[in-house]
Amino acid sequence: MRVLLLNYEYPPFGGGAGVATQALARGLAARGVLVDVVTGGDRDERTTELLWNGTAAEEGLLTVYRVKTRRTAIHQADMGDALSYLRAALPEVRRRLREERYDLLHLFFSLPTGAMLPLLALRDVPVVVSLGGSDVPGYDLHQRSLVRAHRLLRPFTRWIWRRADRVVAVCESLGHQARHTLPALRYSVIPNGVDLARFRPPLRRTRPRPRFRCLAVARLVAPKGLADLIRAIGMLERGRYELEIVGAGPDESSLRRLTADLGLDDRVIFGGSLDPTALARRYRDADLFTFVPSEEAFGDVFAEALASGLPIVGSDVGGIPELVRHGENGLLVRPRDPLALAAAIRHLADHPRLREEMGRRNRAQAEANLSWERVTTRYLSIYNGVQRRAPAHRALAELPSSIW
Repeated sequence: MRVLLLNYEYPPFGGGAGVATQALARGLAARGVLVDVVTGGDRDERTTELLWNGTAAEEGLLTVYRVKTRRTAIHQADMGDALSYLRAALPEVRRRLREERYDLLHLFFSLPTGAMLPLLALRDVPVVVSLGGSDVPGYDLHQRSLVRAHRLLRPFTRWIWRRADRVVAVCESLGHQARHTLPALRYSVIPNGVDLARFRPPLRRTRPRPRFRCLAVARLVAPKGLADLIRAIGMLERGRYELEIVGAGPDESSLRRLTADLGLDDRVIFGGSLDPTALARRYRDADLFTFVPSEEAFGDVFAEALASGLPIVGSDVGGIPELVRHGENGLLVRPRDPLALAAAIRHLADHPRLREEMGRRNRAQAEANLSWERVTTRYLSIYNGVQRRAPAHRALAELPSSIW
């Protein structure tokens, strides 16, 4: 089998969706699949990697074609960056389709990546589209430019989803949100996986420790709820709790000012961006993972916390309740409620046996459902399924006229 994966972000650029694309690409190649990826970056380059999982009939080859775009920021992309990917990637994608016979085309993000669909000569190549969050109208209401773009492009989004042979949502809540745009949409749900070898519980937790350590991992932007988390720490007993925030973003200065204004400089640590190995150590050093965004589709950081065997305090929005069941493996609170958040943190700090039981359940859940081996198997099942039936071709003339 030969597949072509398209995503405008791929490590080192991007966030969870880029990491997921890389992990899936490597998982497929390790099973003998020939995988080509066309992505963006700060220069044109081509890399290849032979992979084998030890049981496949033969090795697989992963080839990454990176095209130069205007993007320079590692963790942040604007609409201009996305459009520059389309301009730069389209010639390379067309070249790949001319030179290779692909069994399947897999697009990550219906927009911007799916905007290439009407411009490609796909012949009989089936198409799978993975929804990531920001490509679904109504998911992110905080970015006004994105809301306006979705309002304009909604007919085109419907066309992309109808054109696809299969649509995959990273969580059930995202698929449900997509149905507000296309009520007849049929979708599958496949969560992102997590590296279970890297993100794991410590062999043993050292005790005692002078402070109860909370960990948050996020981009430093308003929808992630970090200001409320800092305020919640300020409501807890001084000297007993500390918070480390790992990540970077445009709101770092304002969050540092808030920390100073509340007199919490000795209790709130800004850890910056970390490589995966250092990040995994932070999870192992923490007593509790707490993150209360106002919106979140899947949240790879929750999967990392599960795999690390940490109890969780999260917000009851988006796909978070699909991973965190209130009272069983964590606690859920409303976003923008520092008082409730502080109470949840205090409750778990006061009940170590409950934390330990939640941590064991979380690791077991990650092992059962979130290994990349399992996620790759589920995607291969979808790939095989769409190849067995004729692709649902749509003529260019069927595109909604309102987008041209």
